[in-house]
Amino acid sequence: MDEQAVIDRCLGGDREAFGALVQHYQSLVLGLCYRMTGSREDAADVAQQAFLQAYRNLHTHDPTQPFRPWLMKIATNECITLLRRKGRHPTVSDDEMVAQVATPEPDAPSLMALADDREAVRRAVRALPLPYRTVILQFYFEGLSYQQMADQSGLSIGTISTHIYRAKQLLRRTLIQQEVTLAHAAL
Repeated sequence: MDEQAVIDRCLGGDREAFGALVQHYQSLVLGLCYRMTGSREDAADVAQQAFLQAYRNLHTHDPTQPFRPWLMKIATNECITLLRRKGRHPTVSDDEMVAQVATPEPDAPSLMALADDREAVRRAVRALPLPYRTVILQFYFEGLSYQQMADQSGLSIGTISTHIYRAKQLLRRTLIQQEVTLAHAAL
């Protein structure tokens, strides 16, 4: 799909053209929203709101930049808004989080080789401050590169790198304090 051609059609008044973008990115946006909210119902609502915001603000998208990071930033912000309104913090399902942290995407480096305590990892990731948790989820769950995360968040690559480094240090410290075996740690 030629995204820019579809975007140009949308900006030209073709309301149906945006449906192609929704169809193309629907599962990606829903997946992100589910991992952040931990609720299928909230994820569906937030994804719909994110697409609506993307449609309304399509004129602000820089055509020289990829569409995906722009859309994912909108979805992330919508999730954070919902969770703050509900007084909750972004989360992921326990099984999904452990599976992804223990065995990340094939092209993403391994966070750690877990030996015993998966529940400790669940708690440690959930306890990370939001900026650190966000980059860990994006890097290990989504397999995003530092550049993609920078594009999506508006942060510099150096800041992304620092957040990942600090998040891994906090995870290591937390897990060591909980006496989790880190025999093959790759932190």
